[in-house]
Amino acid sequence: MAVMFQFSLEDEIFGNQVSLKADQLSLSGQHERGTKKTVSGLEMEYFQGTEEMPKWLASQIKPDWKTGEYEVFGGEHGHYHLAVRGDGEAKQYLIFNARPYVRSTDQVWRFVALIGLLGGLMLFVTIFFVRRMTKKLSMPIEKMAAAVTSRKTLEPVDLGLGGAPVEIEVLARAIADKDRHIEDLMQRERQFNRDVSHELRTPLAVAVGAAEIIEKDGYKSSAFARLESALGSMRLLTEGILWLGREPDRTSCNAWNAGEYAIETNKHLLRSDKVETGIFGNRDIYMPVPEAVAQVIVGNLIRNAISYTSEGTVSLSISKRSLSVKDTGIGFDESQNDNSGFGIGLSLVKRLSSHFGMKIVVAAGKEGGTTATISW
Repeated sequence: MAVMFQFSLEDEIFGNQVSLKADQLSLSGQHERGTKKTVSGLEMEYFQGTEEMPKWLASQIKPDWKTGEYEVFGGEHGHYHLAVRGDGEAKQYLIFNARPYVRSTDQVWRFVALIGLLGGLMLFVTIFFVRRMTKKLSMPIEKMAAAVTSRKTLEPVDLGLGGAPVEIEVLARAIADKDRHIEDLMQRERQFNRDVSHELRTPLAVAVGAAEIIEKDGYKSSAFARLESALGSMRLLTEGILWLGREPDRTSCNAWNAGEYAIETNKHLLRSDKVETGIFGNRDIYMPVPEAVAQVIVGNLIRNAISYTSEGTVSLSISKRSLSVKDTGIGFDESQNDNSGFGIGLSLVKRLSSHFGMKIVVAAGKEGGTTATISW
């Protein structure tokens, strides 16, 4: 753009000079046809008519050119600015060869190279400072992200944010405060879960022991069946709460065995002989949870399925990375997004599944009933 502007400016200057000089000569008086002379100043040449012009120049001048300014590109002869004055045979021509006064091609290329060099230098300096500024902003954020994903307590002092912008330090302190607050809440919840579980386990063990003694004595009644069911629910609930207060264990257990145990211990809840139970799938699949946790999860799902099924089937299907409990009971109300109709058991299952990195989906069956699927 600079080179184009320079050449345009030079052309404008030379054109104006030729135009002014031509006006002066035109007003100075009449000249005979065929007159040729050199005009002082920028070594202009004056012609009265085209007879005395070089043939190559005369051939490029058109007879219909009127008073005005023109450019003639003569190749190796030069680059000419031409002013025409007068009409007919009295036309006057003032020409000026601008080539000696404008930059040569080599000069132009050197000028372009200089501009390119300066532009490249400016670009390098700009990139250098932009990278420094970006690094100054991004490095503290990367340190904060690494600290958060490490699951350690976030402390601004340990991040090494010296020299970081004030806004980043304020953000780090705010995140650290929030992190400590969340950690305190979680710690209190874990401690509460542990305390409650331990406090419940002793009286629950006494109640279960008493129920077993009564059962050995041959005492059976509907009230005793309800007592066994309540004690089983309390045992699963207590065990689940206790595990929520611990860090996830990497041990695993056989899903088939957990399913068989869940079905066997909850058969007394069957409402009638019209409900059939069964377990299907692969016997060698392992759930990524301790055996006690598997019993809580599968036991609660089986207990819910049996409790809400008066006739039909309750089945447990085990595949490579999931297990599903399906029933033909009253069905799943899609309007209850929190699944509150299925009691605290399902809520406990969801929390335990999330605690151990598993997913649970509870949905209505296509032909009625409910399907609960645990995947890992």
